[in-house]
Amino acid sequence: MTTKASGYVHETFVAPSDHTFTLPDNITYVRSTEAEGLVQIYLRDLSAPFISLERHSRCLRTSPHGLVNDDRAVSSPAFLLKVVATGSEASLSDVWATIYAFWIRRSEQDVVPLILDSDSFMNADEILAYLTSTGLAFYPPDAKTRFELLLVRASFWQGAGAPTDSHWLQSMIPHPSVSGTPFPLVQSFTRGEHVLTTHPLRPPKPAPGSVIYSRFIFTVNERLRFIHIDANNSAHFEAYARWQNSDRVNVGWKERGPDAKHREYLADHLADPHTLGFVIEWNGELAGYGELCWVKEDPMGTYVGGLGNYDQSTHLLIGEEKFRGRHRFTAIVTSLRHACFLRDPRTEIVVAEPRADLPIVQQLIAYLPEELNREFELPHKRAAFVVMRRERFFQAAMLN
Repeated sequence: MTTKASGYVHETFVAPSDHTFTLPDNITYVRSTEAEGLVQIYLRDLSAPFISLERHSRCLRTSPHGLVNDDRAVSSPAFLLKVVATGSEASLSDVWATIYAFWIRRSEQDVVPLILDSDSFMNADEILAYLTSTGLAFYPPDAKTRFELLLVRASFWQGAGAPTDSHWLQSMIPHPSVSGTPFPLVQSFTRGEHVLTTHPLRPPKPAPGSVIYSRFIFTVNERLRFIHIDANNSAHFEAYARWQNSDRVNVGWKERGPDAKHREYLADHLADPHTLGFVIEWNGELAGYGELCWVKEDPMGTYVGGLGNYDQSTHLLIGEEKFRGRHRFTAIVTSLRHACFLRDPRTEIVVAEPRADLPIVQQLIAYLPEELNREFELPHKRAAFVVMRRERFFQAAMLN
């Protein structure tokens, strides 16, 4: 039996007073500063603030309305969101980048009262519609004007309002410019050695070499990317083969072998609609390999049972020693779960099934807000059934 971990302890990233990072497009820089309750956002010119958020005397109730009794309800001071660059009009992308920088500084709060300064925003009505129609913010019952809102952290990290070129999920299928709805429900069927099930038809995978996911990780000050593995890319294949043949990785994966074995494995996974393999990059350096899987037609789904049509699972190996360690591990696994929840809004649970006696089991429970459900038997190993739930993830995961 595995030793039960002590439990998840959320780590806090405290942004410095002057902080700069890149958006997921790896092109756009955002700088933010904070002093005495004034947050200033630098976008197009990193030497001059473009938008600011400053403390306002108005307070709005942040406790859930209709749930928390009035005698214990909490209200918090609002931030006034306004354009400070003279004669400039803020785009929707500017507002989203501003909210990104702001949530990095307020990662411990679930909601923050916000007042949109209609005088400084030339397109205030457009910005207001954007914030409320995407779910980035909503009207509290105690609002006195239509420009008083509650900004929601969980909505932001679920991709609400994210511009397509700056979204963490870089290869969205279907692409929002083509379809505004998720991939449709079309019944499909899988029959195999360990799988016999109906399930939704899965969307096509992006081309090998495509960037799947991109996010700046503040704890290590580097960019993390997942790229669909390309077996015809010598750098991808050499690294993958070397990792699988290493003693440390082979303990968990059991895929050691000649190049022919590795090419067959990658070819089979490329042809399999239910799994997406990718290499992991830190600032352009290859670090490891992972997989995102639709679990209904995965062998794990057969042996565990009870999982939904859009639930997913992940696999991971860190091949390079220099990229091991708690902060990078937490960032990678959190990003794996994030990518799953983003690629289909119908995904409620992301699961994993590491070998039950490996240290990664305790690490998953200690470093992420997920649960060890039980141990179970697979034909090739005794596994730990680890579960991450959507609501819990966006409530407590360390996404900054």
